[in-house]
Amino acid sequence: MRITWFSNTPLAGTGYGVQTAEIVPRLVADGHQVAIAANWGQYGAAIEWNGIPIYPAGKDKYSNDIARAHHAHWRGDWMITLYDVWPLVRREFPERVASWVPVDHQPVPPEVSEWAKTVTPIAMSRFGQRMLRDQDIESTYIPHSVNTEIFKPTPALTSGRTPREMLGIPADAFVIVIAAANQGIAPPRKAWGEMFLAASYFMRQHPDAYLYVHSDRTQTPPGGLDLPMLELAVQMPTDRIAYTDAYAYASGQIGQADLSALYSMGDVLLASSMGEGFGIPVIEAQACGVPVIVSDFSAQPELAASGWLVKGQPSWDALQGSFYFTPLVGSIIDRLTEAYAARGLPEPREAAIAKAAEYDTTLVYDRYWRPFLRELDAQLPKPNRAERRARK
Repeated sequence: MRITWFSNTPLAGTGYGVQTAEIVPRLVADGHQVAIAANWGQYGAAIEWNGIPIYPAGKDKYSNDIARAHHAHWRGDWMITLYDVWPLVRREFPERVASWVPVDHQPVPPEVSEWAKTVTPIAMSRFGQRMLRDQDIESTYIPHSVNTEIFKPTPALTSGRTPREMLGIPADAFVIVIAAANQGIAPPRKAWGEMFLAASYFMRQHPDAYLYVHSDRTQTPPGGLDLPMLELAVQMPTDRIAYTDAYAYASGQIGQADLSALYSMGDVLLASSMGEGFGIPVIEAQACGVPVIVSDFSAQPELAASGWLVKGQPSWDALQGSFYFTPLVGSIIDRLTEAYAARGLPEPREAAIAKAAEYDTTLVYDRYWRPFLRELDAQLPKPNRAERRARK
């Protein structure tokens, strides 16, 4: 098949970009002809990445304006989208679209539901599949995945130094890791306020506790949050919080091997967000042997094997017309306390690695993508001889 893959460029370190980099080469290796229509991260001109064409983003913020044109230029049979679907405009896309649909609300927001009814939907979590089914929308389950040859217990950075040495964190400290995008404030989906407030309280009770934040430290609203302002508001022990290098983070210089080492230095990943379509850092951290703290909502519980679930309550998202989840600060503190008590135990780390292995990219591609692609191919009209010659 000829496939137009509509998502972030694989050169970006975003969740969508990472999944694009994992799946698209496997499509090509299976004999499919694939071009990437980058809706973010590639601008102004088409380029090639490992022999795969990458079309540039359009003028519209979400590239609605150019999606159909890229697909027509590539002469695609199917377009596969990997992006939030609520901002996409259906009439600007081709007829045959399969959408890897993030569902991070309950119920499915109206705009997501309306899109899913007009395409072939792929649910990236069992939660998403249930939510779609509640609205009489059947979908194919294909989870996101992780390359377990890269994400594994990793003691040192590619420079040879350990992350704790580089960041000035004592070897015997209890390290909380937060790895989340600092984007948006209405609402701040990653629950930065609740996580920082809980971490601050916990750190003041435990002088050997440190926080490492893998994110953009300073954003200007509405693009994201000013995290130093949040540190001040929650009385964070600022001598025990470390951030990733701002320039390296912004310029994409932190490779996956180094990210694996940064996860591996942690005693626990704190990821109690307001909602996740999937939640890639939860699987990446577990692949590195790090147990996780996640919210008891959306896709998060099904990903966590060795960690702890945070209680919360529904939170209305007026923008999308559905409910998110507000994690309770007291519950986050309780889960951090349990993680602190379990530090050093082998069982949680072994269970984390075993859980992540279920989402290994090779396994996910073989088990889920290949059968689904055969179904898409079976739906195509058979080309006549002239069309077959034209495509060679």
